[in-house]
Amino acid sequence: MEVVIAGDIVNSQQNNPDEYLTVLKSVLSEYSQDGMFQIYRGDSFQAVLNRPQLGLYAALKLKTALKRLSSLDVRVAIGLGDVNIIENNVAISTGNALTRSGELLDSLKNKEQNIMVRSDHKLDNYMNAVLKMALLYMDDWTENSASVVYELLDNPSLTQEELGKKLGIQQSTASRRLNRANWQETQELYGLFHQYYNDVNHDASHTR
Repeated sequence: MEVVIAGDIVNSQQNNPDEYLTVLKSVLSEYSQDGMFQIYRGDSFQAVLNRPQLGLYAALKLKTALKRLSSLDVRVAIGLGDVNIIENNVAISTGNALTRSGELLDSLKNKEQNIMVRSDHKLDNYMNAVLKMALLYMDDWTENSASVVYELLDNPSLTQEELGKKLGIQQSTASRRLNRANWQETQELYGLFHQYYNDVNHDASHTR
């Protein structure tokens, strides 16, 4: 089972495109299959991920990378299903993972939820409820909070002392910022997505 993320930048018109396009290209290049991503309309994107279990991890990497810049944020729809890759081009490829992510993205504004999943499995309801609660703090991440979370997503082995040096702050300040950013809960959240993916994938493989 593949995972496709589709998204768009929040507040893109109020910011320099060069800033957020650089972030998009960097993160999508890291997590997509062999360059299987596209950026369109200037601030929207879709990508087939190289490690589907990291669907939420990639979404959080995008969110923190953008929120640490200024007033930017991102909406991300995570679609699970099949992908039929055509000419190594996501724009002309087909499959229900692509369709689900695209349709879900179109509905996110009305749902007032910035990250959601869709596999058409009953577990979607549970995962989306957890995401809705987590977004109560993640949408309010400050630039400082987003920066500490981004650095640990980028390099999970960093100690708090190393994190502080990287950001030019004291270890105690780094610790306080991680607590305010709910870092422990965020780790549990993307671990839960990993299990959600495995369960949906397991059920899908047994119904074929």
